[in-house]
Amino acid sequence: MEHLNHNHPPDLHLFDRLPDGFTRIAIEKLGSIFPGPSLIRIDGEKGAPLFVSILLHGNETTGFTAMQQLLAGFGAPLRRLPRPMLLFVGNVAASVRGVRKLDGQADYNRIWQGERYPEHLLARKVLEEIVKEAPLAGIDLHNNTGKNPHYGCINRLDHRSLSLARRFSKTIVWFTEPHEVLAVALSAICPSVTLECGVSGDAAGTRHVENYLRHCLELPEETLFTPPPNHHNDLFHTTARILLPEGTQPGFGLCADNTDICFREDLETLNFERVPEGTELGRYRNGLPPIMVIDNLNLDVTNRYLLFSENRILTRVPVVPSMFTRDVKIIQQDCLGYIMEPYEARLEETAEPPL
Repeated sequence: MEHLNHNHPPDLHLFDRLPDGFTRIAIEKLGSIFPGPSLIRIDGEKGAPLFVSILLHGNETTGFTAMQQLLAGFGAPLRRLPRPMLLFVGNVAASVRGVRKLDGQADYNRIWQGERYPEHLLARKVLEEIVKEAPLAGIDLHNNTGKNPHYGCINRLDHRSLSLARRFSKTIVWFTEPHEVLAVALSAICPSVTLECGVSGDAAGTRHVENYLRHCLELPEETLFTPPPNHHNDLFHTTARILLPEGTQPGFGLCADNTDICFREDLETLNFERVPEGTELGRYRNGLPPIMVIDNLNLDVTNRYLLFSENRILTRVPVVPSMFTRDVKIIQQDCLGYIMEPYEARLEETAEPPL
């Protein structure tokens, strides 16, 4: 296993074939195959490769398990895939410990723009290799911690990206922030999609992803980028994210005295629901409410969306949340969740991404 040095970027390890044993190895043993972040070229029939990213977050394992099953089914590495694949295995060190990221590490899905962290150099090296390969499409696989449907995220409103998302789910989210994620960087190179595959370890999610990836490998290019027959889609646009200040201790339901803010027990059930104005999200202790809403321009828009009354947190306007989670560590490391707006009216009108 590669030694974690917080002052130097992790090395990128390049493989020209899928290592033997990948399809059978337990995730906690992954370091015996990959000494760190690894980019693997997997042989296939002629054509541009499909780029797939797994384990940017070490505890989001559906993509890893689905990839094992997919490649085993195709007989890799002994047999060629229907299309070449470029597979990025992200945060190996966190994966073997079953955590999103190690203490002191940057979030591997927040390093694809910027210069702040040592891991930014790793990200630039990965993107350079991707550009060389000129992939047909890019797919980044993730899990949620909260109760959410399976859905696809896009960063450009063009037909190819929309088609990739439609093939996974009728629920599609268009977002531009956070802009440091891999999918945003990929969208400047090729059509790309982020797939949110439910909670880690769910067998239905694994089957869904495996079938999706098999279609991406087997379908001709013109078919892959042709929208499926079912044009009924729910398209949402992410407009803001909900953050708690550093050091804030959240709780749910009946909260202990050491919590600063106590959210409703069933907060996760609000994900992808039309939540009406005046809905109570939680309560906070005396003092300023320890919650803020930041829009895509990084502006504080808390008072646009939330109303604070008698230590209660209420929605000021109707909202559609996503990725609300009860995982306190995720809330503290990332955010409580996102606010979206329906965007159905523009779905079929936009042929190219906005300039």
